[in-house]
Formats: sequence, C-alpha cells, structure tokens
Amino acid sequence: MATGNIGKKLQSEITCFVCLEYLIQPVTLDCGHNFCHACIVKCWAQISDGTSCPQCRVAVPRLNFKPNGQLANAVQLIRQLSDQAKQMARRSKTCQGHEPAMSFCKDDLVSICVHCDGSQEHETHNVISVAQAAEEYKDQVLSCIESLRKEKEVIMEHLSDTDKQNQDLIQLVEAEKKKVMDGFNHLRQLVLEQSTFWLTKVEEVKMEITLKTNDQMAVISKELFVLDYIIQDMVEKCDQPVLEFLENVGSILECYKKKKKFESPMVFPPEIKHEIWGLQDFSAFLPGAMKQFEETLESGYQLKKQNENTTLEPDPSQEKHLRLEETCQDP
Repeated sequence: MATGNIGKKLQSEITCFVCLEYLIQPVTLDCGHNFCHACIVKCWAQISDGTSCPQCRVAVPRLNFKPNGQLANAVQLIRQLSDQAKQMARRSKTCQGHEPAMSFCKDDLVSICVHCDGSQEHETHNVISVAQAAEEYKDQVLSCIESLRKEKEVIMEHLSDTDKQNQDLIQLVEAEKKKVMDGFNHLRQLVLEQSTFWLTKVEEVKMEITLKTNDQMAVISKELFVLDYIIQDMVEKCDQPVLEFLENVGSILECYKKKKKFESPMVFPPEIKHEIWGLQDFSAFLPGAMKQFEETLESGYQLKKQNENTTLEPDPSQEKHLRLEETCQDP
C-alpha cells in the first residue's frame, strides 16, 4: 500500500497541471512549478497581459521560464519503468496455479482462465473474452477521458475569463483612481487659490491700517511739537521780571488765541472697517461651508452606495463563474 502511494505521488510530480499528462519538454517557472513547454505557451497565448502561474496564480514575467533537462530525463525513466511494470503485470495476469487468462468476468471485474470460466464460482456470471472486455472498457475509459477533457476546457475557459475580468477590473479601478485624484487635486488647487486670495487680502488690510496709523502719528507728533514750543515759550515768559513780562504779553496771548484747537481726525476711514467686516464675515462663513461640504460629500456617497445596492442586479456570467468556483471548491 505504501509503495502504491509513493507511485501515485511520483506520478503526480511528473504530471503537467495543464494537460494532466506526463511532462513533455518540461520548463520551470520562477515560482518553481513545472509545465509542458507547449502547454504554458498555449495557456499564456490566451492572455493579453499579466501572465501568471496556472497552478499557484503567482505573477511571473511572460516567457520567463527555463528548460528542465533533469526533470525531462526523470520523466523518460519513469515512463520506461511504467511500461515495464505494465508488461510484467500483463505477464502475471494468470490465475494462480492455472492457465493464462483468456476471459474476463464483468461481475467480479477480474481476468480468468478457461478453467475458472467453467467453475461454479463464475458459472452464472457475465463472462466475455479478454479482447472484447479490453475494447469495451477502453471505450468507457476513452469516454471518461473525453468528458474530463471537456470539463478541463470549461475550467480553462473560466481561468481565461477570470484573468480577463481581473485585468478589466484593475483598469476600471485605476481609471476611477485617476478621477478621484484629479478631483482632490482640483479641490486642493481651489483651496490654495482661495487661501492665497484671502490671506493676501488680510495682509493688504493690515498694511493699509499701518499706513493710516503712521500718517496719523506724524500729524499728532507735529501737533505735540508745536504745543511743546508754545508751552515752553509761555513758561519762560512767566519767569521774566514784571516789566519785561508785560512787554510782549499781548502778542503771546494773541498767538494763543489764533492757534487752532486740535481736532481728532478720522484715523481709519469707513472703507477699512468695511474690509475688516468682510474678513469677519468670511471667517465666520468658512467653518460652516467646510462642514456643509463634508456632510454633502459623505451623505452623497452613502446615498449613491445605497441606491446601487438596491438597484444593482447580478451579472449572469458572474453567477456562472461563482457556481463553478463553488463546485471546484467542494471536497
């Protein structure tokens, strides 16, 4: 029993995953799996791009495989051993202690000799000649092979369809990725332009306030200088002797009377205040606008997703592929 299992494992190792026959001109992919040279070329010829190993599905570069001469020699030796084993099995197909098998019992599915054919054990059984049995059962086996090959063609077609759908979906996702990136790039550009505009406006208002302040400070400084001069002159006059003080007191008082009273000018005109009010309005508007944009983006996406879930009908071809996958996965 152990020898039989080893033989099956050995046969599995030298069998092509694609054609299910002994490897012919075996080649090895980067992933380590082996295939017939003709099988892998035919398999990849059905795929436009994105070649992968038919067995493990690992992506490998197109035509990036190496001939495996040692494996080819091993397959040839195993073929010879298998042929020898079959010949020895045919030679031993005789009943133990009897003549060579000439008939075949369809009830017990064993080859029997003429002696056993006439025995009580096979008397009521359906017995035919070995040649007739071989032809009949060979037809059945060939029919099974044909059925399995058709099933294999269906699976290979599904494999090709899956690869094509994979490429189509990847291209679709990449296209949507570009749209999303373009959309957010546009938003970033818009935000950058608006932020530049408003920050520039803020700086312009600040500059205008500074200029107006400087102008007013110059006027005030000049007025203070004049006042300081007059006050100093009057203080000095008051310190003079009486007669000297009275000499020009009239002119000093007349100068005081002629001096205009300082009137506080309008430092910051209404235009500047209107500019500031505009900035206040925008800064108050901005958080609400951003919140509204965020809610619109989120709610709009959720609504679209909900509508798609309620209206989307499954693709019949997809259902066929899913059923096939479930069948292949059943133990």
